[in-house]
Amino acid sequence: MRRISVNALLPLSTALLFTLSSASPATAEVRELDTLRVELAQARAEVAALRESATERIREYEEESARLTELTGEREAADSRAEAASERHEGSRLGAARQAASAYKGADLSLMQAWTSPEGPSLALERGAYLTLFGEHRSAHLARAQASQVATETLAEAAESAEQQQAEAAEAADAAREAAFEAIDAQEKRTEELLDRQTLLEEALARTRDPEGEEERREATLLDARAAAPDAVAAVAAVAAEAETAEPEVRPAEGEADDHAESGGCTGGSTGGYENGKIPDTVLCPLPQPGEQLRADAAVAFIELDGAFRSEFGRPMCVTDSYRPYHEQVRLFQEMLPGMAARPGTSAHGLGIAVDLCGGVNQLGTAEHQWMLDNGPSHGWDNPDWARNGFEPWHWEFTP
Repeated sequence: MRRISVNALLPLSTALLFTLSSASPATAEVRELDTLRVELAQARAEVAALRESATERIREYEEESARLTELTGEREAADSRAEAASERHEGSRLGAARQAASAYKGADLSLMQAWTSPEGPSLALERGAYLTLFGEHRSAHLARAQASQVATETLAEAAESAEQQQAEAAEAADAAREAAFEAIDAQEKRTEELLDRQTLLEEALARTRDPEGEEERREATLLDARAAAPDAVAAVAAVAAEAETAEPEVRPAEGEADDHAESGGCTGGSTGGYENGKIPDTVLCPLPQPGEQLRADAAVAFIELDGAFRSEFGRPMCVTDSYRPYHEQVRLFQEMLPGMAARPGTSAHGLGIAVDLCGGVNQLGTAEHQWMLDNGPSHGWDNPDWARNGFEPWHWEFTP
């Protein structure tokens, strides 16, 4: 029998500790069960809230990153215009100086010479503006040479303003990125705590279980999933035939059938036309574990694997996560960051073909984890290479 350390009990509330430490008659056991369910619901709600927070921080980072990209382009364009204006102004100034020197030396500055020179009359007039400025000391705001200087100064100021806006955007994007990192980290830490907490609660719930009722629920969800995935059943059943002895299917009683219909079945169908994380609930099939759902063929395989697990350990598999759009958002966020080693491909959670497991499967070296390594692949479920070696032992994907 697995031992429960005192440290594992610390995150639990005082009320839960009291219920776990006191022997209870029938009435007290009902209260204990309700308390345990409330604790688990609260833990799940906390994780959901943290995921919402992380998702919002990711959106903020995406917006700030897009703004930074836009302002960087504007700043580069402003720098280019300012540099070109500066070069034109310098050329006009030097040309005017050369013309002034030529006039001093007695060069021909007639109109005919201006028209026939390689540089043409435009530049000659520009130089003439400088001669007016130097010789007569009058205002030359209308002279092109002076106008180019004003334009240069204006564009330089615009470039400086664009640079300042870019710096502010970069600072905002960096702050948004850090906030997203912190939100994701908080969610991941809380999820790991949830794995441990749900494992503990599952063990505490063992003595209040209704095995027959749980098996009926499993069979009912299996029937729904099989009906929704007729094409996948044959292939999945073939690979699972040697791993699980066929048992007669138990259909729920009439009253129970209505309850199950209200809890939601699934229509199945292809998920290929939906984006990752945007699959409708009606296409996904519920698992025996409340609140969890998967793609129809993945659900069939998992429910059958869950049956084999129950036969081995006397309890259903402990599931903390299945279909979720959140994981894909985190993956895309990681890919946006330079140097980030994001996981390959797409998030399997958002495709409805991944689960995160607790109840011992989430820890290396346990009998439950080893059993899953030995039996999961024959049902199409595996701990992928990137998740092994202690990285994410709780993460399993459907790869038939």
